Amino acid sequence: MNKRNILKWVTTSVLGVGVLTSVILFGNINHANSETIHSSREIGIKDLAVKNFNIDTTKVKQLYRSDLHDNSNVVSKEIKNKVVLAYTELLRDGGLKVGDYTPIYFLEGNNVSIAVEHADGSMTMTKFDISGNGEPTKIHEDSKEAK
Repeated sequence: MNKRNILKWVTTSVLGVGVLTSVILFGNINHANSETIHSSREIGIKDLAVKNFNIDTTKVKQLYRSDLHDNSNVVSKEIKNKVVLAYTELLRDGGLKVGDYTPIYFLEGNNVSIAVEHADGSMTMTKFDISGNGEPTKIHEDSKEAK
């Protein structure tokens, strides 16, 4: 082999390894960023609510705390505001206590259900009608032992 072929082979190898390394690093960074959007704790609470309250996930849209921030485009600003109002109503009614975990929201049409895992091991699902322009209306509340 002459010098030119060796140089060509080394250059191709270095570039190939560089491209492969970039792809691996970029893929891992994207994977890490996508997992930080929803914490494993939030996903665990969502799974627990789905199991305990027999939620058909094909009929509802699951929303997490980060989905209600201004920069999120998961749902419209109007829906975000209505869901936040329902959450505020839940706070006023004493539906959340110190030590409770982050609530998970299930949106179905004009209704939002808010699932909360409590520190005592129970779980509450509160359903609100958010179709009006005013405050949301509490429709139903169900509490179960979280399993």
